[in-house]
Formats: sequence, C-alpha cells, structure tokens
Amino acid sequence: MKLTKKQKSLCLELFKIGAIKFGEFKLKLHDENPKAPLSPVYIDLRILRRFPKAKRAAVDVYVELLRPLKFDLLADVPTAATPLVSSLSDRLRVGMITPRKDAKKHGSGAKVDGMVREDKGKKAVMVDDLVTRADSKLEAAETLKSEGVRVKDIVVLIDRKQGGGRQLKSKGYRLRSALTMQQMLDFYLEKGVIKKRVYQNTVSGITALNKFLGIK
Repeated sequence: MKLTKKQKSLCLELFKIGAIKFGEFKLKLHDENPKAPLSPVYIDLRILRRFPKAKRAAVDVYVELLRPLKFDLLADVPTAATPLVSSLSDRLRVGMITPRKDAKKHGSGAKVDGMVREDKGKKAVMVDDLVTRADSKLEAAETLKSEGVRVKDIVVLIDRKQGGGRQLKSKGYRLRSALTMQQMLDFYLEKGVIKKRVYQNTVSGITALNKFLGIK
C-alpha cells in the first residue's frame, strides 16, 4: 500500500530528529526473550514532544487514521503517547482520558485520569505511539473497561509487526496503524535517506529476530 503525503512527511521528520536509530538494541520483548537476536533498529517516538514540527506531522497522521472511526473519547496509553494525544485532543476537540497503571492512593482514588461520571458507557479509541508487543495496551484497555468505558479500536503510528497486532486481535481488539517498519525502510531507501547496505542489514536483522520469535 502506498504511503500518503502525510505519512511520508512523518517518516522524513522522524529520521531528521533522530527518532529512527540503526545498530543493535534491546527491546522490551528481550525481557522475556533474553536470547533473542538484538533488534537492528530502534524507534524512539518519545522524542516527538521535543520537536513541534515533527509532532504536528504525527498528529496529522493520527487524524487520517481516526477519520473512519466513531468514538466519544480519546484514551492515551501512558506515557509515550500522552503529549501526542493531548495535541490530538485539541485538534479534534474530543475529550481525553488516561488509564493509570496504578490507582491513585489519595483523593478520588481514580483509575482513569480525566474521566467524569457521564463517560461511563461511552466509546473510547485508544492511542499509542507504536506497537511491538501489546501488553501495555491490553492492560490499559482493561482498566478503561473496568471503569465502564467501551474500547474496541487501538491506533498507533508504527506497527513493528512483532506479535502485538496478533495479541490484540486474540483479545477482540482492532489495531489500526499508519506505518510498518518495512514500509518505512522501503521509503527511506527509495528517497536515498539510507544506504542499501543499511537497508539490507536491517531487513536481515528483523527477519532473524522475527524467526526467533516465531513470527512469519
């Protein structure tokens, strides 16, 4: 599938600000799979909060992703996506709520920040920066559902295609992503942003990691 103009713009901005790094990296999945090959690429989308132009490009892509969906609220998966969803909330004029990892120990004892009584029964779309494994997203979704918020759709900028989408589907959630790592690599090679050797080494490294994890 061809990338949209906004997706291409985001890819270039991510590379420009150093959010895409090539080398050898441990990911969260290595906690459970310490013998897995290291990842040849690391994506740091937390840095988007530091660069307004790149952040706007990310929000533009989120708007495209969300256009076909019907929802009442936006719910961020803390904390990487929080500043992005805050800007998205302002852009769309849709309320934002945040499921907490731990309920507040004082005051209201809320499990979901920003939620009001009228939000029970409403439909939220969950928004995160990327997906590798889906553990944090499943935890956040269950917190929302326990408080009476309906959740079906989860949107991310990048799907690394390393099992997260399959996890979400098995639990009844629909994942929508703007980009895959392969699409980004193909685009970077086409534009001359990366050399063919970097492209080939990265693709080979991802293939080796996925093979170890049993991902086709």
